[in-house]
Amino acid sequence: MGFFDNMRKPKGKLGNIQLKSMNKEHTPVSLWGLKHLDIKPDDIVLDIGCGGGININRMAKKAKMVYGVDYSIESVNLSREVNRQEIYDGKVKVLEGNVANLPFENNTFDIVTAFETVYFWPDIEKCFGEVKRVLKPGGTFLIGMESNGSDNLIMRFWKKFIDMELYTDEEISSFLRNNDYSEITAYIRDGRKKQEIIKSNGKENRVNDDYSNLSFSDKFVDWVTVVAIK
Repeated sequence: MGFFDNMRKPKGKLGNIQLKSMNKEHTPVSLWGLKHLDIKPDDIVLDIGCGGGININRMAKKAKMVYGVDYSIESVNLSREVNRQEIYDGKVKVLEGNVANLPFENNTFDIVTAFETVYFWPDIEKCFGEVKRVLKPGGTFLIGMESNGSDNLIMRFWKKFIDMELYTDEEISSFLRNNDYSEITAYIRDGRKKQEIIKSNGKENRVNDDYSNLSFSDKFVDWVTVVAIK
């Protein structure tokens, strides 16, 4: 398996190295996304496509229990390593599994998150329905993406080499509406103007965004977080 294939489904030593790199490189966009999520002490959370497990670790500091699931066994193993203490404490559990057929009962989770992973989901609308199945009524689904579609030189480069689909906030919101999610809000970080665009109920507002934990390339990519309620 080559470098670009490993970006989709990490495997072996190369996959392990890439996952550890992603834990670091995706930290700014992940922390920005998490600021739009209100995790309560009694919440049970699922992180789909958990990758290197760093977001599980962050959320486990607030939630009652965090589950991680990934179809890459390399991701599962590293997530377990990163969260060794939390697993020992009974606050984290990481499983191998696929978003198209999640290994959980209906109405299990208060929150489901998906950071930097929906690009690779097969039949994304059906997967959003599967997420809805495992969410409790009134539960929250958060989707984090590093780019608002492919209208960007950096993301067009990646799409050329990786089997992935890049979505806009409008497309993600449409997929959610088609699955009868409610209270859909999209947050877009305009890195060039240092503003956050908030889209909800057909209205759009801009607020100043002072988030400064950025790499050079982050300044030229519009981050997106979409939050919806079951």
